[in-house]
Amino acid sequence: MSTTLDASGMHLFFGENVEGTSVGDDFVRLITNEIVEILKLHDNKIEGQIVNNLLENGRQSLLKYKDEIISKTYKEVMNGNDNKLMISLKKYFRQQWETQYGASNQWFISFLKQYENGENHDTYECVLIRTVEYGSMYMKDCPILSIVLQLLFESIDDDCLKETNVFDDLWFTITNDGLKSITKYSDYIVKSVMNEQLKSQSILFQALREYYRENVFSSLKQSNIVDRKNLYELALDNVAVHGWLTDMKPIEDNVSPKSYRMLLDKLHSFHKKQKPPQKEKSNVTQVRPTKVDLKRGPTLTDNDTKVKRKQGNLNLIDSFPKIFSLRILHATSSEMLWL
Repeated sequence: MSTTLDASGMHLFFGENVEGTSVGDDFVRLITNEIVEILKLHDNKIEGQIVNNLLENGRQSLLKYKDEIISKTYKEVMNGNDNKLMISLKKYFRQQWETQYGASNQWFISFLKQYENGENHDTYECVLIRTVEYGSMYMKDCPILSIVLQLLFESIDDDCLKETNVFDDLWFTITNDGLKSITKYSDYIVKSVMNEQLKSQSILFQALREYYRENVFSSLKQSNIVDRKNLYELALDNVAVHGWLTDMKPIEDNVSPKSYRMLLDKLHSFHKKQKPPQKEKSNVTQVRPTKVDLKRGPTLTDNDTKVKRKQGNLNLIDSFPKIFSLRILHATSSEMLWL
């Protein structure tokens, strides 16, 4: 870690996870300065760790640094969505969406601007604040696809994300079975929006292409298929719509049968089966029945054996007075023999 001062005397921090980011060094320096000023971290030895965690995991990461921040300041920045820290973090994550994720995808930037400046502004703000709050928690392994899904499936709100597995199930389904599978989650998306997204070249279709691209292209190369006449893009389109179990019919006639079979095997190998939800554990104690052997009679269970042992102990305790009396009587009789 290195620190320096700029011309205005503001404190600058360059953390290993911040410096060199594709968001832009100058912009990160600006946001870092703001965060250090807002949280009053100038003399804190772990200021870099705190800043890096904020830029990676959002405001909730401050929970583990509560003892490192002035109490009054901590309460101020953790309260509401309009304080100075939230404003700085919103600037950072908004810039990250547009430069890091959208640099080579102009359609994504246009989509974000449409939501930010149009009638869906509230939905945009909701997803942005969620990202500011939790950082990369819901970004999965493809932030572009995650952001698009969160914006389109607006009924999957914060409560739904925290209390159910709907978003995880949606993610699993669409990254295995492609665009057409979104109809299974029609309860969480406006019908007209869903119908629009099911069309060719829709925003969700573009996002799915980004998710599937790397593995589809590598599978084509490993199957010795040469990219002729836009064949790779055609294959990617097919997987984006139908998922990993596609039959890849659009390109079948343009490759050799051997390569075609190899390709199908490789693509199908990416498909995963969803694990069934775990059943909740019952609070009711199960009673084990007594096993009965018609020839040998009842067989005692573990519980029956414990009860029998307990009863035997009680019987033994009850018999102590009698045994003790007999021993005294025996002793007395013995003494009389010596007289």
